[in-house]
Amino acid sequence: GDRPRQEALAMDLPSADGYFGPPPVPFADAERVQAELETLLSKDEISTRDGGGAGKVSYVEAWRVIEKAQRILGFNGWSSKIVDIQKEYQHENKNNRDRWDIGYTCVIRVTLKDGTFHEDVGFGSVHNERDRGKAIENARKEAVSDGVKRALRYFGAALGNCVYDKVHVKTAQAAPKKPAV
Repeated sequence: GDRPRQEALAMDLPSADGYFGPPPVPFADAERVQAELETLLSKDEISTRDGGGAGKVSYVEAWRVIEKAQRILGFNGWSSKIVDIQKEYQHENKNNRDRWDIGYTCVIRVTLKDGTFHEDVGFGSVHNERDRGKAIENARKEAVSDGVKRALRYFGAALGNCVYDKVHVKTAQAAPKKPAV
């Protein structure tokens, strides 16, 4: 009678190691996954932006990191979870009272299907936005996207960790662009 229900409920209780849900599932193709995660990003995958006093800053766009995670780990090989999200500031722009400046931080946990996880914090901000609701929405989304890509980078070079290697970035930027297919 109640046995399937009890088993289902037990799956949501923490195990001795604190893991919730069904037991972790190892990657059947762990060697392939590891090899792909170690692959360095190409020139076409690394973006740059003005970093103010820091000069040009290299980064990987969130959509690209998520797309690579889907390809390498599989659509059901990873998940992300908001651990915490906090408003850091919100005020009307002093120069124009009809405009808003808002910033959020967000802690994200990315968990692989084998139970391995990493967490990191993302930040999102909107400046000089007329619509307060839109400013809040966009700052929160940016913080979540930034947190996801920052947490994914801990899994390897292919998911963005190599942009912290200045030698690799310099070498990649000097390489010729790949021809369009």
